[in-house]
Amino acid sequence: MVSLNLFRRRQVKSSVLDIPLEKYDPSTGLPRSIKIGEHDVEPFVSLQEVKDHLTFLSALSSLRDSLPTSDDGAFTVFCFESAKGYAFWAQRILPTRKSNAVLGQDELPSLEVLMAWHTHLLNPTTYEKDISGSFRALKGIDIPLGEIANAIRQNTLPVFQSISEDEAASLEETAWSPADVGMAIERQAKFIGNMKRIRWLEDQYWEKGLVELQFSIVLYHAWLDLMHSTQSRFFLVPRLDIDLAWHTHQLHHDRYKSDTVQVLGKLLNHNDAAGDEKVGDGLEVTKELWKKRFGWEYQ
Repeated sequence: MVSLNLFRRRQVKSSVLDIPLEKYDPSTGLPRSIKIGEHDVEPFVSLQEVKDHLTFLSALSSLRDSLPTSDDGAFTVFCFESAKGYAFWAQRILPTRKSNAVLGQDELPSLEVLMAWHTHLLNPTTYEKDISGSFRALKGIDIPLGEIANAIRQNTLPVFQSISEDEAASLEETAWSPADVGMAIERQAKFIGNMKRIRWLEDQYWEKGLVELQFSIVLYHAWLDLMHSTQSRFFLVPRLDIDLAWHTHQLHHDRYKSDTVQVLGKLLNHNDAAGDEKVGDGLEVTKELWKKRFGWEYQ
């Protein structure tokens, strides 16, 4: 019997972490339902969504690798220009669409604009403010991971075009300026680098199976259950695999908002600017609470 963790357990009530892999729903590769507090929920993200997300992150990693390495400020400038292009696309181009449906593959912007949109979504409380204001054309539209992954594989995304000074001057004020988004892109680059370090951005890594991705999704739901059990009083630090599933969930903003309000009573924010000291302290607290609730070490 393959279980989620092979380490010695404590005498605690069983949880989703104790469900053997062979008991997962064969049609989804995940448990049919997961308990978060008093709620029995279907998994909030799918294996395909996480796989498509990794394809996207791999393209972002390659994009950064294509920049000159001799100029320390090149990436900062690149992030800022991408953020301005994203703001212009969201405020001036997207509103001209005649449909409110999911973006088709032929409607996708450049990878650079998608990178900035991705980063904006990973700050959900700020994003919620912006889609009620100057980014209102994005309200109700998810970033289409499947279409993006297909476009990346087919190399059909359009080439990025920097906006002019006049176009930049025409942009409306937002909760986050292009400079804020640009800095957040730089912060997210660390996470993408970590995904590359553990080889999760390589397609061939997954040829032998998706067990680690399955567990990452299950662990994410257990992490939300821990958040619920502590009434969100603590700064809980996700492991890298949990973080991937969490990020994937956030990319579907309306669903993420509805899901976290349902199980936590609020839109759960994602603070990607937390300092090393806060993360270190939060990790120790998370380890202690995790073992107490589930009986497993938080590795």
